[in-house]
Amino acid sequence: MLEVVRPGLLTTVQDLGRPGLGRFGVSPAGAMDPLALRLANRLVGNDDGAAALELTGPGVELRFLAAAAFAVAGGDLGAALDGQPIELGRAHQADAGALLSFPRRVRGARAVLAVAGGLEGPLLLGSASVDLDAGLGGRLARGQRLAVGAASTPREVADVGFAYAEPFRLRFVPAAADAVPTATLARFSEAAFRVSDRSNRTGYRLTGPALAVAPAAERLSAPVAPGAIQLPPDGQPILLMADRQTIGGYPVLGHLVAADRPKAAQLWPGDEVHFAAVSLEEAHQLARRLAAALEML
Repeated sequence: MLEVVRPGLLTTVQDLGRPGLGRFGVSPAGAMDPLALRLANRLVGNDDGAAALELTGPGVELRFLAAAAFAVAGGDLGAALDGQPIELGRAHQADAGALLSFPRRVRGARAVLAVAGGLEGPLLLGSASVDLDAGLGGRLARGQRLAVGAASTPREVADVGFAYAEPFRLRFVPAAADAVPTATLARFSEAAFRVSDRSNRTGYRLTGPALAVAPAAERLSAPVAPGAIQLPPDGQPILLMADRQTIGGYPVLGHLVAADRPKAAQLWPGDEVHFAAVSLEEAHQLARRLAAALEML
């Protein structure tokens, strides 16, 4: 069992979310960095989608009320066990009473903490994932206790460091030429944008040169796919993330490739980011490379 000593900026329980419920207006939610979730869970022998903690930014302190194996993956928030730094991407053992802290942001924005056995708790629509906008679950609070299931045998984890290479360059598949002007897509690919402080798990608002949009007109809302890059009337793009809405009416510049979702999850307000257009086939190749690495034991 874990006890929350300090909850930090935003700490929530997350798993792989609620896919397939968009037709009912339910956001998929789930871990912002699903690769980090899978890695941390595998390191301690959990199923890939076992419930874990997603920590956004530093300031979190957790106490182990019983001995347990744990692993941290994703962003580097200076994790330390009883004041001693620990290595990311490896399994560690904590004794009862040990304090796990995340005092500073070294690299990235979000870390995933998995505990052997996975976190136990109520499932809402088949998932433990917290979706604050939808009122499904809530952020961790001081003094809260989290139950842990029975541990199992850890699995080997492949090296997927390449998934986080070039952290401030995100690849996307552009929209069809008849949907967005070619000049707008070209300007989007050439420009530098910054992640606004008005960003959250629903989406990142990006600030940069205003992009041209079509004259205001009645638009029909349409389903929103993962990683959609919307262009609202002010010309400042929005990159939709884990808690995105299920439909939207803004023009869509394109879609973030699935293989770059882990990098996008690690962006922090103020980070400068560039977007590079790739073909659909390239996006598929990148996804296959990452999937192959995950299956390599």
